[in-house]
Amino acid sequence: MFSWLFKNTKEGKDRGDTQKIRKDLVVLLILDGLGVHPDKLGNAVLQSKTPFLDTAWTYGRSTLLHASGTHVGLPQDEPGNSEVGHLNIGSGQVIYQSLPRINDAIANGDLDENPVIREMFDEVKKRKSDLHLFGILSAGGVHGHIEHLFHLIDLAKKEGIQPYIHAMLDGRDTGATDGYFYVSKLVQKMKETGVGRLATIMGRFYGMDRDNRWERTHRAYNALVGMGERKATDAYALLQECYKKGENDQFILPTTLVDDKGIPVGAIKDNDSVLFYNFREDRARQITKVFVQSDFNKFPKVVSPKNLFFVTMTGYADDLPTHIVFPPKKITETLSSAISNNRMNQLHISETEKFMHVTYFFNGGVEEPHTGEDFFNIPSQKVFDYATVPAMSAEIIKDEVIYRLNNLDKKKYSFIIINFANPDMLGHTGNLEATIKGNGIVDQFAKEIAFKVLEMNGALMMIADHGNCETMIDRVTKRVDTAHTNNPVPFVVLSDITELTLADPKKVIKIGTGDKATPTGILADVAPTILNILGVEPPQSMTGIDILSVV
Repeated sequence: MFSWLFKNTKEGKDRGDTQKIRKDLVVLLILDGLGVHPDKLGNAVLQSKTPFLDTAWTYGRSTLLHASGTHVGLPQDEPGNSEVGHLNIGSGQVIYQSLPRINDAIANGDLDENPVIREMFDEVKKRKSDLHLFGILSAGGVHGHIEHLFHLIDLAKKEGIQPYIHAMLDGRDTGATDGYFYVSKLVQKMKETGVGRLATIMGRFYGMDRDNRWERTHRAYNALVGMGERKATDAYALLQECYKKGENDQFILPTTLVDDKGIPVGAIKDNDSVLFYNFREDRARQITKVFVQSDFNKFPKVVSPKNLFFVTMTGYADDLPTHIVFPPKKITETLSSAISNNRMNQLHISETEKFMHVTYFFNGGVEEPHTGEDFFNIPSQKVFDYATVPAMSAEIIKDEVIYRLNNLDKKKYSFIIINFANPDMLGHTGNLEATIKGNGIVDQFAKEIAFKVLEMNGALMMIADHGNCETMIDRVTKRVDTAHTNNPVPFVVLSDITELTLADPKKVIKIGTGDKATPTGILADVAPTILNILGVEPPQSMTGIDILSVV
């Protein structure tokens, strides 16, 4: 399927390997969402003042990496995302992702005969209860896909079942007000099939929180069980009113749709079946916990449906007792496990927004740390809009990393992974000015970390997991663009402090520009490169190459 992968075989690891780097410490700094594009319009990367990143790009070992589409196991031209990016980076191989896996199962009929799907329909009939289809109403393809919902509606019609749809609007991986279009498509689909009723509308800000902001999840839950603080009879009128008030898709207050008598159209109740069709785990966990964990205590539930048959498209977490349509495929060998198996210590650190990515996803879907592996979660700031705090929690992350580096006599780390969430999370706000400011802040903190690492004779590797903030204005429509991109991302390695101290400022060029601005690798190349720097043989499962052999 991935014909381009033939270049990334074990044989490729021996090519031109004339400038090897060998260090006892490697720090991987992920500039989340910082992609590369030559057009300056809406480009927070080119418009930011980033003297350190520019110098590192100019004088370090640098190139671009593919971070989207088939290069990371997604459909052709599909934008990358943080989950997919960290999974590819940490595993050292291209991982076939849930989106194409589900697409293929629909195309070949396997989903129709999936035993969990069959059991779900049987339970609805046996219990004489209702079926609820819950998930993101979007073609963004990052957390779920509207076409998956449409196929489930088709299956429900074949079974003679009337499904209730609980729609979470996107507004981040799609346009800020594209929800109206997707609701229109859903209504059209329901008219064509003659089945389906829209029961709930809410923004992903509430239904897909991952930052333990349970007050948001509480409001989403209440709407799903028919107790929404806002009720509406007409979805179109609701959205028009919200847009006029500046309440765009991702921030739509959870709303229970009711009939002309004020009765909820389709509240989730005892004995019902629920299919949460999102396939990405991190933003699906919190709301799922409310329904399936018997000891849930994060907030009081006025209504608590019992005996639910709760189905999830993929496995969200080991502690969530759900019926899983597509169980996760285990990844047994990763960068983290290889480091641990060689009795080296490692630190994984980020703020909460990206903590699951530098731990669970980076480690191939493994929850618990390996021997010698420390996880450190810096709380994300409790604000409605990160544009109001462009620094986010980056300074605390930087301070903690430098503290750990200054105390290696207490615990010696051979590998540290850091994620600065600013470029991605600020890019999602659509606020170009705030994103430019955030990138400048990250540049300064990255510089401080770099000098500390190089002073200790370590190596600093800087990459991104996918693109975002380099395209904050759609170059065709000129509208604000908050979605991820399929642009390449930078790869930079610094291994000698003179690469910075002897740099000529007059010759420095912007990161991602110049003769090096051609992709020569993929995200899966990162792990074997790091292991080779540490003197560790990459596992056979890693199909990536040592990118330094060609840079």
